[in-house]
Amino acid sequence: MNNQDTVNDIASTSEERTLSLLCHLSMLLGGILLPIIIWATQKSKSQFVRFHSLQAIFFQITLGVIILIGVMIFIILMFAFGFGLGEFNNQGNSDPPVFFIVLMFSFYGFIFLFAFAAIGYSIYVGLKAYKGELIRVIFIGNIIYKKVYG
Repeated sequence: MNNQDTVNDIASTSEERTLSLLCHLSMLLGGILLPIIIWATQKSKSQFVRFHSLQAIFFQITLGVIILIGVMIFIILMFAFGFGLGEFNNQGNSDPPVFFIVLMFSFYGFIFLFAFAAIGYSIYVGLKAYKGELIRVIFIGNIIYKKVYG
């Protein structure tokens, strides 16, 4: 079976496709709460909506975990190089060293690019869902597909 099934393989109504789109666009509309609500209200009514809402939920959880790990690595690096307690060096100079500035810009750049890519990917998957496709999100899509469709 290929990476996506089309509407010809899985019957879906316009309402189901719209709800699936909203689940994936929830990163822009309301966070993880929206796909949880849609999943809770539609899980027994539509496999299509259940599939896409579960993907949106677990995609957002995965993104949160990745960002949390990134923040923890950043904090560890700050403390490892002695930048965490307000003293940047032992000469009494409170100016931050160049490495600290580079680390800050790198960290915020990574978070910005990661968030931008995740939002773009969610929009892409949402539009595919709106077309009636069972596109599978990276890493978790196949697992959720097997749980929902057997």
